Amino acid sequence: MKTLIFILALTLSTSYLTAQEKTLKKGMKNVEMVKGTYYRTDATFLDKYLGIWSNSVNGKDFKFKIFKQKTPVQGIYIDRLKAKYCFGNSCDVENIDTSILSSAEKDNIETLEKGILRFMFFDNNYEKLGTLEFKLLKEDKASWKLIERGGFRDESFRKGFSVPAEMILTRIK
Repeated sequence: MKTLIFILALTLSTSYLTAQEKTLKKGMKNVEMVKGTYYRTDATFLDKYLGIWSNSVNGKDFKFKIFKQKTPVQGIYIDRLKAKYCFGNSCDVENIDTSILSSAEKDNIETLEKGILRFMFFDNNYEKLGTLEFKLLKEDKASWKLIERGGFRDESFRKGFSVPAEMILTRIK
């Protein structure tokens, strides 16, 4: 009898947990938001961005990693695309202190489908903000373009960035 009650309790708790996750797909309208639920974005829209994108510029490695992160927003959880970068002679985007962590400004299904994301970009060396336009060109190629936004700590007079403002990146992972 105890075994039966245990199996019944386990089944009910498992079904409760699976009910707390919903996959968002193209064309879905009027999704009722339930607190505590994880609204997962369909992987077909995210996977084309995820990974490490790279280029070599004047003998230095540039790596840009895009990954998804489950993020709490007003009592629910959603997938957000996050990014970090590194630029240098021995660039390890996984374990670098000077990386940024930024969310895509709009990463809804309609934007993901278009193949262009924008990230807020913070240049650690020049201490300034920019906007990054990341555009998919092919399955393993993307363009990177930084757009000037101004300074931080009164550095607005300084033009440019400490990383290349425009380049083509290749997905390596």
